[in-house]
Formats: sequence, C-alpha cells, structure tokens
Amino acid sequence: MATIRLFRHPDCAKCARYARLHRRLDWLGRFEDSTGVSPVGPLHLGEVVVQDLRYGTTQRGAAGFALLCRQIPAYWPLLPLLQIPALRRRVEREFNGCAECQQCSLHRSSDAGESPEHTSQAGDHP
Repeated sequence: MATIRLFRHPDCAKCARYARLHRRLDWLGRFEDSTGVSPVGPLHLGEVVVQDLRYGTTQRGAAGFALLCRQIPAYWPLLPLLQIPALRRRVEREFNGCAECQQCSLHRSSDAGESPEHTSQAGDHP
C-alpha cells in the first residue's frame, strides 16, 4: 500500500523519468505518482509536491524530498546529506522546478523562437 504520493506536472518529461526511477527503486510499494491537481494547486513544469497519505500532509522542496527518501530505502543514505546547507538549497531549487528560474526558456517569450526545454543552470529536475 502506498504511503506517499508524488504530484508532478503532466508535461514534464524529466519528472516522469524520475518518477519511473522512484517506482523501480521502491520495492516496498510505498510510492505512487500522480499528474492530477495537487493539494496545493496546479504545478509549474518541473515542480513536484509530495503528499503523506497516512497523515494527509503535503511537503514541498527539501522537506518533500526528505519524505520521499524516508519511504524508499534505496534513498536512506541521502537523508544525512540534507543537513548540508548548500545541498539542501540545491534540492529546494530542483524540487520547486523552474518557477522561480530567471534563465529558464520556459518562462521567456515564445516569440523568440526558443525551444521549450529547460536551460537553467540548476540541472535536471527531481
């Protein structure tokens, strides 16, 4: 039975790829993902939200990633690393997608003829 649900944007290929990886590593069956509307509302491309199904709480950013890591044993070694401030800030940026990214081509004018792929320096989304 799933204990957490990861909400992701339905058009984000990177988020879908990460969700498949989470599913493969979740041999206990605690994880499920959804492209439906999250409890916090519609998500931006690359943004993910994690809901604890046992308690009904919803987490974003590093707190959401920590919740995900606590439920999938393969990720347990990552939990202590979230205590490092620089790494925690990086996880916050990645889990919150490119909504705040100033260099992302997704949020620039489409009249410029740019491709709609993410070009920020933050790297891949979780």
